[in-house]
Amino acid sequence: MAKLSYLLIPLILLMLSCKDEKKVTIVSKKNVVEQTAKRQMPELTPPPEKPEPKLSKAEIAKNRKIFDYHIVAASYNYQKQADDFKNKLYEKGYPAIVLEKNGKFRVILQSFNNKESAIKELKRLRKLNKRPDLWLLRQ
Repeated sequence: MAKLSYLLIPLILLMLSCKDEKKVTIVSKKNVVEQTAKRQMPELTPPPEKPEPKLSKAEIAKNRKIFDYHIVAASYNYQKQADDFKNKLYEKGYPAIVLEKNGKFRVILQSFNNKESAIKELKRLRKLNKRPDLWLLRQ
């Protein structure tokens, strides 16, 4: 058994040492253009285009005002602050709107007629965005 292992060790070492040799091309000043021309470049894929929203901002705002329950992302004292935050959310894919009530400008993410649906979506958004400060407003 010992003789067999002594024979297997050199055989394994011999097999491991027989690897494919890699070609190394030496680049000099004379052949740099030629080697660059032979190099294969990966194809660049264009970035995906953002789909246009089906409804305009005005249509979303008009439709949301008729709902009773709203998921609020933020509340501000000034219209400009609310609009700035709304635009940031819109760039991230949330069609947010600003509702004014009692001198407060609230940035609304989604609106619902059904309280259960609103609470379910509120919990989902809190978990998804890791934002515990989202809250529900009843109009």
